[in-house]
Parts: sequence; structure tokens; C-alpha cells
Amino acid sequence: MKRFSVTIAILTLLTSNKINAASNSAEQTQSGSGNTAYAEQIEPGAQGNSLLQEQNGAFNTADASQSEEAESTIKQTQHGLLNQAATLQLDGSGNQSHIFQVGVLNETITLQAASANSTAVAVQVGFNNNAEIHQIIGTGNIALIEQRGQVHSATISQNGTFHGEAYIDQEGIDHNADTTQSGTGHFSSASQQGAFNQASTDQEGYAQESDIAQSGFSNETLVGQTDWYNSAQVTQDGFFNSANVIQTGAFSMGGSHLSIIGQSGGLNGATVIQSGFSSTAIVTQFGNGNSVSLKQ
Repeated sequence: MKRFSVTIAILTLLTSNKINAASNSAEQTQSGSGNTAYAEQIEPGAQGNSLLQEQNGAFNTADASQSEEAESTIKQTQHGLLNQAATLQLDGSGNQSHIFQVGVLNETITLQAASANSTAVAVQVGFNNNAEIHQIIGTGNIALIEQRGQVHSATISQNGTFHGEAYIDQEGIDHNADTTQSGTGHFSSASQQGAFNQASTDQEGYAQESDIAQSGFSNETLVGQTDWYNSAQVTQDGFFNSANVIQTGAFSMGGSHLSIIGQSGGLNGATVIQSGFSSTAIVTQFGNGNSVSLKQ
């Protein structure tokens, strides 16, 4: 499935039609196929702006952007086939982005940059959906992706941010969840149910936490953490599971790391590598053919 890249989404949003006013509401409703909707709200210091886009049909595209605003909301709803949705929120605080898609081959991307205490939510129901949320340079932001169906892909990146939270919840078969965080005080959670699931979390900075839970068989988990005060916990239930946790210290000085891996089933493999001091690793396995490799 074609990727809905960040660059293309930004260029599309920045060239869309403009609605310039404070505390205004823009609503767009489309029914049918082959529809396209663009909306942009730019008002420095504006508060309480609302942008609503709803599409029913096939081959629809919806783009929306808000800039230099506070406590504004973007809501996009798509029902049909081959839908694409993109939201862009720049330089604001307390903003919210909500995307809901039902159908097949849906793509959604959300970008929040230079924002504080903002929330991005993407919910997809169907088959072969792709969701991306990118939060860059901010504090207190929350990203949530929820997918129901089969063959989903979810990506959340929080770079150069403080006290961000990332949540991915997937149900079905053949899911993939990737989370990348850099900064200070982040929390990441990925929950998957079904089979052939993959979850990857990469955290860099200070005071990071990661929580991954998988249920089914042939699941794979990879958690990479650097610098101080990191915590990782992985829980797997099923067969052919593999979990890898790598934790390192800051500036070769080490840190207080904690890694907990729990596996239930057969043919599970767990690898925990910790570098530094005051680290703790707990690995619990139930079943047959399990192997553990621990390095401290």
C-alpha cells in the first residue's frame, strides 16, 4: 500500500483553501465517490476554532490544518473505500485532532509540531489500514492509535518532546506497531491481540517507560532504551514469541534500569541486555522450548 508521507501531507495542507478568523467553525460534508476536501484555519492567538470534515463513499481525500491556535479541534470522519485523511496543527496548545475511518486501504497521518498539551487520535476499522501520528518539539502531548480488523500498520513518533504519551491498540491479524520517542519523561504502550503481530519501541533520553502486551502466536517485540531511569515491561501469551530489551546508561555512567519480561506458551525467546548500574531484569517463561539470554 502506498505510503502517505509526511512531506506530501504538509505540502498539500499548506496549499489548501484558507479560513482566517478567530473562534470560527468550518464544516464540510460529502457523500459519493472521488471527493476531495481541504480546509485551513490560521489565526495567531485564536481559541476554540472547530473544523469538521465528514465523507461517505469511496476514493475520498480530506486535509485540514490549524496554525498558531489554542484549544482548537479537527475532526475527520470517513466511511467507504480507499480513504485518505491528513491533519496538521502547528504552534499551538490544547489542540485536538480526531480521525475516524471505516473501510479498506485507509490512510491517515497527523502532524503536531511546536505544540503543548495537545491530543492526536486515529481510529481505523477495516482491512489493510495505515495510521501515522507525528508530534515534534512539544510538551505534554498524547498520541493514540486504535485499529480493528486485519493487516494494520501503526506508527507514532514523538521527537524532541517532554512528557509525551503514546498508545497503540490493535486487534486482529498481522498487525505492526512502531513507536519512537526522544526527549524526557515519555511513556509508550502497545497492545496487540491475535496472530503475527510485531511491536517495536525506541526511546532515547531520560525517564522513559515502555509497556508492550501481546496475545496470540508468532509475536515479536523489540524495546530499545538509552540514558537514565528507563523501564521496560513486555508480556506475551502464545507461541513462537520473541522479546528483546536493550537498555544503556547515559554518557557511560549507567542508570537505574528495570526490565520485566513475561512469556506464556512454547518456543518463546527472551533477550535482555543492560549496561550500567542498579539495573534489574526479571524473566518468567511457561511452556516448552524457551530460551533466555541475559547480559548485565
